Amino acid sequence: MSGRPQIIFFCELEGSALLGLLADPKLLSFLTTGDYGIAVALHNLSAETAQAIAILNQHRIPVIAWLLLSAEEGFWFNLQNYPQAIERYRSARQWIRSHNLRIQAIGLDIEPPLGEVIASRRRGIRDIARRIWLAHENVLYESARSAYIDLIAEIHHDGYEVHTYQLPLIVDDRRAATTTIQRALDIVDLPADVEVLLCFSSIPIEQFGNDLGGALIDIYGSAADAIGVGCIVGSAVRSSSVEDLPPLTWDALERDLQLAAHYTDTIYLFSLEGCVERGLLPRLAQIDWTVVPRPELTKRLLVRGLRALLLVVMLAMRFSRPLLAWSGWIVALILFVRLRQQKRYDNDFSR
Repeated sequence: MSGRPQIIFFCELEGSALLGLLADPKLLSFLTTGDYGIAVALHNLSAETAQAIAILNQHRIPVIAWLLLSAEEGFWFNLQNYPQAIERYRSARQWIRSHNLRIQAIGLDIEPPLGEVIASRRRGIRDIARRIWLAHENVLYESARSAYIDLIAEIHHDGYEVHTYQLPLIVDDRRAATTTIQRALDIVDLPADVEVLLCFSSIPIEQFGNDLGGALIDIYGSAADAIGVGCIVGSAVRSSSVEDLPPLTWDALERDLQLAAHYTDTIYLFSLEGCVERGLLPRLAQIDWTVVPRPELTKRLLVRGLRALLLVVMLAMRFSRPLLAWSGWIVALILFVRLRQQKRYDNDFSR
């Protein structure tokens, strides 16, 4: 156990399904003795889900309230649904208090609107380029970010930590000192207590073996408070965020966990029900955390190359308007100098 990071399992099961999972005393013993935590998805604030969290409280298993919207509202929080996000937290707070539940933190899942994710998959790179080009026209950004910051202050006032689940691209926005990616994808950079970068290696591209090889973790890990790895999906998965992602093999999952532990002492793993279904929990307890794998060079170079290209694009957009403004002044100065020279020439000629 020496040197092992804290692992927090994402769990999408709710109600009777979650109660059924926790009915296994061996699972509860495993979670308790290993100091594992669970981020329980709160789609529906049911009495059965409250009963399941009460069981986790009795066994002193840390619980994060992973707030999610209904499928019709798009699951995750973003610029377009911040009023629903605020209402979701307040409903969850009342529900938590009415059932006397102990919650370690509130988890805010910040991802692009589900409908736009589906559209981008269908249209491809051209749609992404269009979004980046039109990012400055996103008028929702300022009001939404202000509302989310107020929400975080409210959560802190209620005595909870805030964990945010972010795409790694948020780091590129900071590096370029822009909000281009946030505006393009309708996401928002927030001041959380723990920011979890979702560095899933699962990718539906056969040429890469459906696996990025840990390249995202290796490249973005140094900027992360915590890292999300996966994808180990159970048969009862409901979220469209992962249902199209190929499952990782055990070797790939072990590699990602060991690599993430090199950068952070907190790892989120998707998902508990998937690991139980595939019998992976005993293997988790036997991981050698002193090993630091090295991702494949080609995949690391690919991700680094894409990051470099993205940085160039964002810097060009950031400085395009100032450059155009200064170029206008330079042209005006050149015309002014040429005009003065022409006047001098005309005066000399007239003499």
